[in-house]
Amino acid sequence: MKFLTKMIKMIGFGFFYLKEVVVSNLRVAADIVTSQHLMKPEILEVDVSNLTPRQVFVASNLITMTPGTLSLDVVDDTLFIHSMYCVDKVADADALVKNYVNRVRDVF
Repeated sequence: MKFLTKMIKMIGFGFFYLKEVVVSNLRVAADIVTSQHLMKPEILEVDVSNLTPRQVFVASNLITMTPGTLSLDVVDDTLFIHSMYCVDKVADADALVKNYVNRVRDVF
C-alpha cells in the first residue's frame, strides 16, 4: 500500500512539475518578446531544515531547472534562490516551500 501511495505522489509531482516548467517558460518568453519588462528580481530564503541532504539536492535542482528561478547556495538550513519575478519575498518563499520543498519531502 505504501508503494502505491508513493507512486501516486510521484505521478502527481511529475504533472505538477511539467505544468510549472511550461508556465515558467511562457512567462519568460512573454517577458522577452514584449517591450515592457515585468522582471522584479529578488533573492529568496527558503527553509529546508526538514529535508535530507538528498532532498535538498533534488529540490534545488528542480528549482534551478524551472525558468525564472536559480538556486544559488545552501547555508545551514537555508536555500538561497534568485527569482526573476518576485511579487512578495515572504509569499514567494512560502510558495516555493509549499510547491517544491514539501512535495520533494513527500516523494523523495
